[in-house]
Amino acid sequence: MKQIWLGCVLLATGLSGAVFACPPSDADWIARGKTEMVAADSEFASKAGLEILKAGGNAIDAAVAVSFALAVTRPYSTGPGGGGFMIARFADGRIIVEDFRETAPAAATPDMYVEARRNNPDGPSPSEFGHLAVAVPGLVAGRCQALAQWGTMPLAKVLQPAIRLARDGYAVDDDYVRATREVLETYEKHPALKDTCGYVYRTHLGSGKLRQAEDRLVQPELARLLEALAVEGADFFYKGVLGKAVAEAVKQNGGILTQSDMAGYAPKMRDPILCTYREYQLILMPLPSSGGIAIGETLNIYENFPRPPHLRFESFHDEHILIEAMKHAFADRAFWLGDRDFVEVPTKRLLSKEYAATLSRRIDIERTREINLYGSVDSPRDSGTSHFCIVDRFGNAVVSTETINTYFGSLAAIEEWGLILNNEMDDFTTEPGKSNAFGLVQSTANAIEPGKRPLSSMSPTIVLHEDEPVFLLGASGGPGIISSVLNVFLYVVDLHFPLQWAIGAPRPHHQWQPDLVYFDRDPHPDIAAYVIGRGHKLADQHKTGVVQAILRDGEGWIGASDPRKGGKPAGD
Repeated sequence: MKQIWLGCVLLATGLSGAVFACPPSDADWIARGKTEMVAADSEFASKAGLEILKAGGNAIDAAVAVSFALAVTRPYSTGPGGGGFMIARFADGRIIVEDFRETAPAAATPDMYVEARRNNPDGPSPSEFGHLAVAVPGLVAGRCQALAQWGTMPLAKVLQPAIRLARDGYAVDDDYVRATREVLETYEKHPALKDTCGYVYRTHLGSGKLRQAEDRLVQPELARLLEALAVEGADFFYKGVLGKAVAEAVKQNGGILTQSDMAGYAPKMRDPILCTYREYQLILMPLPSSGGIAIGETLNIYENFPRPPHLRFESFHDEHILIEAMKHAFADRAFWLGDRDFVEVPTKRLLSKEYAATLSRRIDIERTREINLYGSVDSPRDSGTSHFCIVDRFGNAVVSTETINTYFGSLAAIEEWGLILNNEMDDFTTEPGKSNAFGLVQSTANAIEPGKRPLSSMSPTIVLHEDEPVFLLGASGGPGIISSVLNVFLYVVDLHFPLQWAIGAPRPHHQWQPDLVYFDRDPHPDIAAYVIGRGHKLADQHKTGVVQAILRDGEGWIGASDPRKGGKPAGD
């Protein structure tokens, strides 16, 4: 599909406002449903979820089906070798927050990557590529636990769509081709990876002869894994044959993850972050996701400024303020945030309206400020993700974000099972003072410790109005997740944009360091001139997330799967 809509042409009408020429409401990445909706970044995964809903399952059943279908159709973004977060809000008002984020192995140390890089200075980054980058995967445990506690169907039933996709194959799309093309460059730069991480190179990169869109991908090894999981459950993955295979492969290739690490993994239940923005209530993900705190803090700051007129894009003023608010939130993210099971985090203060009011008074509406004036400290002390949303006929809502971190994770895999392993260790502060793969600078609060969960930007979000779910959203894309969720949310609730317009509208992103404003594409010259005029520096690169969303629309639902990744929603 040609993604010409992404220009979402901005017709400037002067500094008083602007008009968008946006995609039609019948775009194929938009769907409508009266009672049920699934929005994932893979059409096949959305259909898998709807299949389970139509068979009588609830949103949890559908979530597990979608998750494993994504493992097959978005293998560069997620899979059993990764982890993630889920928020569910049930029809009776109960909220559950499940953290199945990966954990550092027991043998992990704060300086392990400094030493590894010293030993092989010309090799690939040891926290990004190869078996030393692998954290203990949590996705299988999380999905199996959720199904057992809140689902209504057996695991074998909800895995059937994923098993079919892996066994019989499916046609890859442009996003798969883009991902493989990017990863091929890594293999060409570091040829030794073709031996140590050969499964991805052979299976997905065709040993250098890449697939084109509509070519068929069959994954018999992954089908075998899913079939075994359907019969034996999570113990097969963590305590049985597969857990042993993971530990042996990692050890043989210089990694530290052990069978004991695998057997000891368990998801954690967390308390949600609850905050308000104007007349809306938001259910957000707590730590070790930074998304909830960053979104809540940004909105609390932004709320101190006048609400823009509906259906007018007064962004020249508001975009500057939003950028300034994001800089405060990301500065606090860098300094304060980490796994609360290991470090003290002043969550209550960071999310207080009083603290936000203090920060808002430090925003100059005419000019940006020096970088060390953001957040509550002077300075820090030292791409492959997937999201989906589901509503069912029973009134339950689920938002979930999962990942193996960057494209195809660590590139390491268990070939006989088709299992691609994460490189989630790179989300820790692996080398003090240096940024990670997403350009984020982080403090010792996120330093490596055994059993610790690395800080994440994943931001599954449920929005309530008058105590009813009206808007579900989240995104993939590293730190761009946070800004993408913020932008789409504000377009909908402040400007009352139709959902497809909100997803298509320009998205500014600022993560405090580096001190640059990123847009999802080249901004309109008037916007660029205004932002530069306020003292901001525009990045040459583009940065954004890929948003999946479901919005209450009259008596039904409208689902949207951001066409940046080629997904399609499915509703009934």
